[in-house]
Amino acid sequence: MPVDEERKRSPAVSRSVEDISENDGRVSVIGTIVDKTESRVVLDDGTGKLEVSFDLSKDLSKLEEGNLVRVVGRPREESLEGEVIQDFQDFDKELYKKALERIEKLRE
Repeated sequence: MPVDEERKRSPAVSRSVEDISENDGRVSVIGTIVDKTESRVVLDDGTGKLEVSFDLSKDLSKLEEGNLVRVVGRPREESLEGEVIQDFQDFDKELYKKALERIEKLRE
């Protein structure tokens, strides 16, 4: 079956809040929820805060302030148009940072 080019999404690039650019297509950010409403969350990843808006079909009710999450979305001005939000409570953020550092060293 041929791939529907209109529905094919570009991969998300892992970014910190401070490194997000409006030129990025899709980004993935891991951070802690510091504020939440019915259709948006504000994340803090240690480099800055980012407002992420979702359409009302996303159920954010199980998420709470203080939860570690990963969001995927498209940059819009100084916010993110959220597509996906994942609970990362069991995610080892320090191990992830070490792995990224090692990957960068290997690329050098």
